[in-house]
Amino acid sequence: MATLNDREKKCNPIICLLVFALAYAAPNYAQYQISPLGPQIIQRFGLSDTQFQSFFTAPMLPAIFLGFISGMMVDRLGYKPVLAVSMALTAIGAWVRWLSSGYGMMYAAMVMMGFSAAFISANGAKILSNFFKPEKISVVMGLVLTITTTGMVLGMATTTSLGISRAFLLAACLASLVLVLWLTVMPNLRPAKKAADSQQLPLGKAVGKVLRNRYVWLVGGVIFFVNGCMTGMGSSIPTALVAERGFTEGTAGLAGAFLMVGNLLGSLLTPTISLKTGKFRLVLILCGLVAGLGCCFAWQLPGVWLYVGLVITGYTFGSGMAQCLSLSVRLPGVGPALAGTAGGLISTLDLLGAKLLPAYVASTIANGSRAVFFLILGVFAIPWMIGVFLLPKELDVKG
Repeated sequence: MATLNDREKKCNPIICLLVFALAYAAPNYAQYQISPLGPQIIQRFGLSDTQFQSFFTAPMLPAIFLGFISGMMVDRLGYKPVLAVSMALTAIGAWVRWLSSGYGMMYAAMVMMGFSAAFISANGAKILSNFFKPEKISVVMGLVLTITTTGMVLGMATTTSLGISRAFLLAACLASLVLVLWLTVMPNLRPAKKAADSQQLPLGKAVGKVLRNRYVWLVGGVIFFVNGCMTGMGSSIPTALVAERGFTEGTAGLAGAFLMVGNLLGSLLTPTISLKTGKFRLVLILCGLVAGLGCCFAWQLPGVWLYVGLVITGYTFGSGMAQCLSLSVRLPGVGPALAGTAGGLISTLDLLGAKLLPAYVASTIANGSRAVFFLILGVFAIPWMIGVFLLPKELDVKG
């Protein structure tokens, strides 16, 4: 149980939720500014499609290497100081990106900007469980991802009109504002000493217990493919529409924003639908089926159907992310005590999928063919559906 001092008791859960959501949205906004700039960046630095995918997913490297560790740190030190450090690194990276002119420095800045998103993704369910009941976490996480996806939409839709310099400056200011809000608004909740002494497992046993839990690996496997599909589509749609269908960069970036609008709707609506119907697994399996079809064919649809297809495809991605990121506190054998460690492992697999699947697996197999690239993304939905089917029936809770 968390204990609060008199100052912390005054913390409004809704205010904390908004600060948390803004902290998650800021680095995602900064990352998705890169998507509509794809043709310019590829031409400016002479990159291949594979190299651009690697550049776009650079902010995901911290999650791959540090997501699991961040969960263990939060379980023992509390979330506020650990995440404050990650947000400081993100703010520094955003300012470095604004000032940089070479590819190497910009790539390093993109990596630094991924620290806060990595730590928040790993520990989101645990942090939110301090303010909301476990069965409500999926709905609350859906609201968080709705705000986060709004940042992605703005990043894709407004960057070309703002210009690179002003867009990057705005992202740096936003990252700095988030750090200030985190330090001044969020309470520093820590486990009570007696509870920590009696309930907290030694580090080795805690890690071992999480690593032996097959449901943690199943959720991590599902989100591995969900985020792989989502990142591949989000980073490649504008470039594909410019290169293959003759769209202007501005129009292609706007089309890509429709994918994020769908993502936003899925994050907001599907957790509530799953909770009201008690069909968590069925809903997520259907989302996987639609996502596979959307990845393969949405980008080729004519006229207004292109935008409809992108919204529907994005809806399935938002649904999958919101559901999976909320599960660490609900899985059998995990609970709030080990949610940070379990969330860290899930987050590592999450971002590993986003980094590896589009940039190295799909791009390598496609060998320059964008039609094959999107087809491969669609195939990734098959293990997504299988993984959901194998999750425990206890998750199909009606509320």
